[in-house]
Amino acid sequence: MTSAAAKQTVVSTDGVAESRPELDTLLARATNAEGIAANQALLVEMFAELLSGGSLAGALDALAGAMQTRFDCERVAIALEDNGELELSAISQQAVLAASSSEARLLLDAMNEACSLESIVSWPPSSDELGVLVAHRSLAGRRRSGSLCTVPLYNKQQLVGVVLLERRDQQTFPLETFEILSASIAPLLLLHKKADRNWWSVFKLSVHTRLARYLGPERPGMRALCILAAVLFLGSFIVTTRWQIVAPAELLSFERRLITSPQAGFIAQMQVAAGDQVSEGQLLGRLDPRELELEAASRESEVVVAEAEFRAAIASNDRQSTGIARARLVQARARHESIKQRLDRTDLVSPINGLVVAADATRTTGTAVSRGETLFEIAPGTDFEVHVLVDEVDVYDVVTGQTGTLSLKAMPGETIPIVVDSVYPVAEANGGENRFRVKANLTAPATSLRPGQSGVVRLDAGRTSIIGALTRKLNRRLAELWWRWVG
Repeated sequence: MTSAAAKQTVVSTDGVAESRPELDTLLARATNAEGIAANQALLVEMFAELLSGGSLAGALDALAGAMQTRFDCERVAIALEDNGELELSAISQQAVLAASSSEARLLLDAMNEACSLESIVSWPPSSDELGVLVAHRSLAGRRRSGSLCTVPLYNKQQLVGVVLLERRDQQTFPLETFEILSASIAPLLLLHKKADRNWWSVFKLSVHTRLARYLGPERPGMRALCILAAVLFLGSFIVTTRWQIVAPAELLSFERRLITSPQAGFIAQMQVAAGDQVSEGQLLGRLDPRELELEAASRESEVVVAEAEFRAAIASNDRQSTGIARARLVQARARHESIKQRLDRTDLVSPINGLVVAADATRTTGTAVSRGETLFEIAPGTDFEVHVLVDEVDVYDVVTGQTGTLSLKAMPGETIPIVVDSVYPVAEANGGENRFRVKANLTAPATSLRPGQSGVVRLDAGRTSIIGALTRKLNRRLAELWWRWVG
């Protein structure tokens, strides 16, 4: 309904003219509906221009051209917010000005001035409520424009961009329409900005959003914890610690004496067992001597017969018979002496002071043994050496004279100082890994030690950073994989 038609007299169905107040109400409603329809049409038009562009730059150019035409402007400039600063993104019917040019600086100064006031700014101002608009005055004087209007675009109190419109005449701008337009196109423009971002911008925004969510001002405890973690992480690169090579070890004696059976026979008795301390000359066990005693008696009778034959040969003055008898006598005496020595060896005695480290407890009286079979193993009780199995990853950091400590499973609260004596050049396969045997000596006498005890050795290998000590094996493995696959 137009305003001219509204001013005509309205006649009711019964022919009675309506009163003047009712006409004013209808006129106001018609004017309001007309304004709403115009604004809606404008919004639809601006939305269509924004959505018509395939990219953000195309959409901004289309929006600037549409606003120039719709509001009869000489020029429309659009700037977008980027990391707290405004950047010129589109100017109607011309290329974007260089950011360093004076014209671009004047446009951006006017836009920043409107953003600082957080309101729509028009020039010339209708009142002095906004104070002195220095940037707008400079831009209007430079362009000799008749009027300016700067519209900040906010979405939920977040600045999206700014639109600046210029005219040569003094006609005022529809500020209420611009307020509606600003609130409506700002969200759509923000979505267009997000859709046009590259992967790096998306990644940075995602990281920034997550950090703001978990480390925002409303979470001081989490921020303090992250700061502490960062300090500890940086400190792990600066603070050094003593680095040690840790490897399994076994305690062995310098020498071992084997007590073997001197002859085939049977065990008469076993005097000691594994773990017993023995002294030099102490009886360890005895073989059954009865068969040897019988053989010794037989050999003794042979000696008596040989002596009688030798005396008879001497009495006959026969040199040949005497020589033969003498040889038989020597042979009989040698056999008898051999049996006596074998009888003496039936007693098995300890050759040294030490510890019985091996003795078969299953051997009892009457058990048969063969010649050369080991019956006892004795080790000195004071002289020990440590055998360490070092992983091939760490063996190049082990040198002769290197110090360390030994911790035995049987003595978990004590550490024994050691020093590396030598590194065996041949690797030993164990559990799918190659290890090198390292021999070390005890630097101080230790009591209550037993050969065969196992434990852990820690060899001092200098100082390194904490992070280096924690990731040393990982770095070695990664270097090995790199060498294997890359070369």
